[in-house]
Amino acid sequence: MSALEALHAVVTSEDSPQIIRDHVVDALQFALRNKPGFFTTKEVQWLAQWDDTRIPIAATKILKEMKTD
Repeated sequence: MSALEALHAVVTSEDSPQIIRDHVVDALQFALRNKPGFFTTKEVQWLAQWDDTRIPIAATKILKEMKTD
């Protein structure tokens, strides 16, 4: 979880260049969509609450799939 918290700090920091924030978001979105098993339920729930809409959309989809399994 600490790695995700560090990535969240980069994404929400006004000091981080926009291109870096976009790369972090894109990488997390890719991981959520293609390797959802890498994340715990708690991590996915937390990611579903992020401000950037791309991450919560992917995380919410994972949570819905977890509930149907």
